[in-house]
Amino acid sequence: MGTAGARFMVAKQVAASGGLFIEEGSTRISLDPGPGAVVQYAQRKIDLTTLDAIVVSHRHLDHAGDVNVMIEAMTDGGFSHRGMLFCPSDALDEDPVVLKYLRRFPREIVRLAPKTSYSVNGVTFTTSGRHVHQVETYGFRFGDTLGWITDSAYYDGIAQEHKADVMLIHTILLHCRPELPHLCIDDAERIIRDAKDRGRPDAAHRQRGESGARRHDDRAVKTPFK
Repeated sequence: MGTAGARFMVAKQVAASGGLFIEEGSTRISLDPGPGAVVQYAQRKIDLTTLDAIVVSHRHLDHAGDVNVMIEAMTDGGFSHRGMLFCPSDALDEDPVVLKYLRRFPREIVRLAPKTSYSVNGVTFTTSGRHVHQVETYGFRFGDTLGWITDSAYYDGIAQEHKADVMLIHTILLHCRPELPHLCIDDAERIIRDAKDRGRPDAAHRQRGESGARRHDDRAVKTPFK
């Protein structure tokens, strides 16, 4: 649905920012529904009342801008007490991004914890350790199939925690900038190398966006490994 990150890429919609959509059998999960997510789902004619869960990696606008309308859609405006919301605690506590009035709509709200496994109708995912970022942030690994590295600076173990057949490294900078807790191209290459040394991945996707500067590149790079 769109993996744009960085405020200017999102504001200009250089790339769509609706997050990821996972469908496994009859299970449907929306991850990081950023600004425009509900529009992206509508354009693809996906009935949001069939969503089983919404997963938010962290509370920043480019990852959670549409979380409230998505909750309302998943629960049919609150008339169907169904679905699950997974999010960090600080998305619910002080200055929350999940509005209080609709928290009774989902069947369950789960506060994410580091290195913990969760299940949605038999689809299991595991959180990484807490990312190095301004707010409480987690990456995710869906078994050996998909590893998703959301916003973070580099830290020891990041490749191991996300290694999978396909790894998506989200919102990286062209050049490393110590003042910004985001990965850069050099970090991404190191992660891919480390994961490859451990037998993963078959493919890696790097989503690039210059964060905090008026220079952007929305190209995604696919690197296959044989």
